[in-house]
Amino acid sequence: MNRTPTLATIPLHSDHHVRVGLEAQLRQCWAIYTPLPTEANRYQLVRLERLLMEI
Repeated sequence: MNRTPTLATIPLHSDHHVRVGLEAQLRQCWAIYTPLPTEANRYQLVRLERLLMEI
């Protein structure tokens, strides 16, 4: 009988890969925020910085 893997058997990404991805997004947001400092762009920066501090 073939079973599909459950969530418990699927390996999750390590914190390192998550951190690298968030840092890349943060760099992109800074590149957008510098020439266009809108409230929405600032919100994204703060959100990403907080996520990075949590991991």
